[in-house]
Amino acid sequence: MIRPLPVVLALAGLVAACGGGDRVTGGPAPPQTPYRSGPVRMGHWGMGPIRETTYFEQPIIQALFPKAVVRDVTLRISDDETRDGITVVQNGLEILELDDGLGNYPGTDDPMIGEVRAVGGPVQGPGGEALGMSWKAARFDLSQCEIGVDRDRNTVICARQGEGALTYQFAVPGWDSEEVPPRSLMRKAAYLKAILWTPPPLANQPDPPSANQ
Repeated sequence: MIRPLPVVLALAGLVAACGGGDRVTGGPAPPQTPYRSGPVRMGHWGMGPIRETTYFEQPIIQALFPKAVVRDVTLRISDDETRDGITVVQNGLEILELDDGLGNYPGTDDPMIGEVRAVGGPVQGPGGEALGMSWKAARFDLSQCEIGVDRDRNTVICARQGEGALTYQFAVPGWDSEEVPPRSLMRKAAYLKAILWTPPPLANQPDPPSANQ
């Protein structure tokens, strides 16, 4: 299912403003091995063992997280729209939420991976970011942030220079507005709710993999 236009425009504008055309962050891609325990690391290359060539299929994701419960789900992304999704739950805690992509992988009938959200557990951003840390500790500036829309409304989405693949979602308890909260409130109350990895656009996709990954 195609992501709603307001979400696409908001994220694209934020990434562009923050120099997100340079997607390189988090160092070189580590070996793609199934996740069993420890920190779920991420970078421009992906989220944990998930890569841009990973198909959006429950059996594929299950193979990458053999100790987790991986389920197909329906995600509500706005009051009147839903999207297919996959959740990864390990040790009773949901750690990842995957969206479907924008169609099939070029030259195949296999669905592309979409946005991946780290929503719980031992996830670790490229700068050591951890869920629950304060906006102040994450060292963002309001010029790097926009207010969220649809299912992300009343949260703040931030991106750093050169981190076009990753965005950071901050909850702001008590905030109910279409405007970005003042810096004073962000420093006092905002905390990291999720880290989002977005695969590159279709035009930047490599040739289809020789086998499902």
